[in-house]
Amino acid sequence: MFKKYSSYLLLGNMLYHYSKFFNWYLGDTQIQIENAFVLGLLAFISGLAFILFVHMSYFPKKLVDSAEIPTFPPLIMLFSLNLGFLIGISNLYIFQLYKLPSIFDIFRSYEYGVIILLISLGLIHLSVGLFRRYSEDPNPITESNKLIIGGIYKYTRNPMYLALVMFQLGIGMSLSFIHISLMAPLTMIVLDYYVIKREEAYLKTKFGDEYENYKKKSRRWI
Repeated sequence: MFKKYSSYLLLGNMLYHYSKFFNWYLGDTQIQIENAFVLGLLAFISGLAFILFVHMSYFPKKLVDSAEIPTFPPLIMLFSLNLGFLIGISNLYIFQLYKLPSIFDIFRSYEYGVIILLISLGLIHLSVGLFRRYSEDPNPITESNKLIIGGIYKYTRNPMYLALVMFQLGIGMSLSFIHISLMAPLTMIVLDYYVIKREEAYLKTKFGDEYENYKKKSRRWI
C-alpha cells in the first residue's frame, strides 16, 4: 500500500512540475532565465525521482521465466524524455552552446503531435486488448504462455514499444519542445537492443519454430 500511494504521489508531483514549466513555456509570462531553468530542473528531478522509485520498488531483483530486460519499457521512454528535457533546458537557459537548425521546427506542431499521441494510445489499446483476449499479461517481466500473432501483431511484432516511441515524439511536438522529440530515436535504440532482442531470445527458446515462422511474417517495428 505504501509503495502504491508513494508512486501516485511522485507521479502527481512530476506532472505538477512539468505542467508548471510548460504553462510558463507555452504562455506569455516573462521571467528571469535563471528562474526558467529552476522550473525546468524541478520538473526533471521530480521525473527522475518517480522513475527511480518505480524501478526500485516494483522491478524484481531476479527474473524468472521471462526476458532478461533491465527495467520496465515505459520507464526507459520516460527516462529518455526526461533526459531530453534536461538537455534542452540546460542549453536554452544555462550553456547556450548551440541553436537547433530551423529544419527541426517540423517537430513543433501541436496538431500533428496530438495525432501521433492518439495513434500511440490506439496501438496500446489494441495490443492490451489482444493480451486480455488470450488471458496473457502484457507486462514483459511475466511468463509468456501463448504466442500472440493476430490483430495488430500481424503487422508489427512490437506495437507497444512502437507506441512508446511515438508517444515521446508526440509529446515533444505538441509541447513544442524539440529535444524531447529528438530523443525518441535513442528510446527506440535502447528498446531495440536491451528489451526487444532479449525478448526475442526468450520467445525463441519458449516457442521455437512457431516464433521463428512468425518473425518471417511480421516486422520488428513497422
